Amino acid sequence: MSEFIGIYGGAFDPPHISHIQTAKALLLERKYDKLILLPSHNPPHKMLSATDADRLNMLKFVTDNKIILSDLEIKRDGVGYTVDILPELIKQYGDNIEFIIGGDSFLNFDKWYKPLEILKLVKILVVARDGEVEKLQDKLKEYDNIPKLGITIAKYLPKSMSSSEIRNKLRLHIVTCDLLDKKVIYYINKHNLYNEYDSLVKKLKSQLSEERFLHTQGVVLYALKYADKLKLDYNKVFIASLLHDSAKTGLNYDYIYNKNLVPIDSKNTPVAHAFCGAVVAKLEYGIENKEILDAIYCHTTAKPNMSQLAKLIYCADMLEEGRNFDGVEKLREIFDKDFEQGFVACLKQTVEFLKSGNKEIYHLTLDAYEFYNKA
Repeated sequence: MSEFIGIYGGAFDPPHISHIQTAKALLLERKYDKLILLPSHNPPHKMLSATDADRLNMLKFVTDNKIILSDLEIKRDGVGYTVDILPELIKQYGDNIEFIIGGDSFLNFDKWYKPLEILKLVKILVVARDGEVEKLQDKLKEYDNIPKLGITIAKYLPKSMSSSEIRNKLRLHIVTCDLLDKKVIYYINKHNLYNEYDSLVKKLKSQLSEERFLHTQGVVLYALKYADKLKLDYNKVFIASLLHDSAKTGLNYDYIYNKNLVPIDSKNTPVAHAFCGAVVAKLEYGIENKEILDAIYCHTTAKPNMSQLAKLIYCADMLEEGRNFDGVEKLREIFDKDFEQGFVACLKQTVEFLKSGNKEIYHLTLDAYEFYNKA
């Protein structure tokens, strides 16, 4: 009988501790003779940040005599569909193969390219995250009468980690030693990976207080969680959220008012930094994109006819994980379920808070409140 082989595919961009722990746990649970790490080349559903060579090099740190690295998919041209690579894997490793996928992937397995053909070629092992098992068992029933070699839900529940969130943290200079193997961290630092915004981050960090920069990191991480869901450009979301408080430096920005670059009636008000921030982002950070600048401009006040990006930055500033005011958890829940309703709820909360404290409300906020409550 041929060896029993587990195929663990993914972007591994970068490979994190949970990837390693999962590979080792599945080796024991499934009694594989070998587990093959198969980094993807050109997945149809995501953009890769690190090069093929860098991802292969990082994965070499976690291989041993049982966990084997394969560059089979990376060597292929075109979009990397699973159904196309499987015959090559069977040819190389035999037909006693179990293809490992995440629970979230299996919940959307019917949307894969030729999923029914995949089921005829290999057995499937589904690795659930905590809270997914019941959903997966229900999903499994949909395949009861479909020809297949077998679908199994693994007993092992991995720690929840996200490569995309780790990339975001690396770009923000957030420590990731609890998420990445130290050899992987060394490689990332040595080869300057996930560092596309380094000059912006370093400059901003040097100008903001530690507390303000910590808040900024929170806003970026929160906003980026919704970039894909809202089909927003990653670069715009990152820069707008990073620089939203770029004028909160303690410096004197009178020159902005003297040149009439922002509304004069905002001077010395709590919302002044938002208007000035748009100018600072343009003049001091070289940002020219109007949508980014507009999102910074109204991130405190809101305004009528806001873009999706502007609404996201407005809400992220209010809902990032460092905020702990009464009602914030409820607002996060609403926002997570429905972006537009969440935005309106955040705007309403702001107006009601200011009214309850008899604080002056800037006219642009009142205009926005009236506009979106009529919509």
